[in-house]
Amino acid sequence: MKISEGLEVIKKGWIVKPKGFRVKYQKRVDSELITEYSPALEDKPLDSDVAAWRYAWKLYIATRSDSPEISDGELVNIFVVDDSDNPVKYYATNQLEVFNPREIDV
Repeated sequence: MKISEGLEVIKKGWIVKPKGFRVKYQKRVDSELITEYSPALEDKPLDSDVAAWRYAWKLYIATRSDSPEISDGELVNIFVVDDSDNPVKYYATNQLEVFNPREIDV
């Protein structure tokens, strides 16, 4: 195999590091569930998945509610995404994780 061919094989199979991370979540606004990101899409993303997951956990702890219904200000279905909006595995378990998961009736 020529080096140029080998480099093409590597390029196709290489795992590209994401350019940044955001916390994706849902919240109730005017009786409607909306999806938001933090940092917002127009803002600079976090540069570490670990920092993003710790931030997600803190948002969950700060907004959680014991109510069976989604309370005003409560964030639900909180998880971390990369710059392509793909879910990122939780660093502590290497599994996909969602903080404060709620099934949403559509």
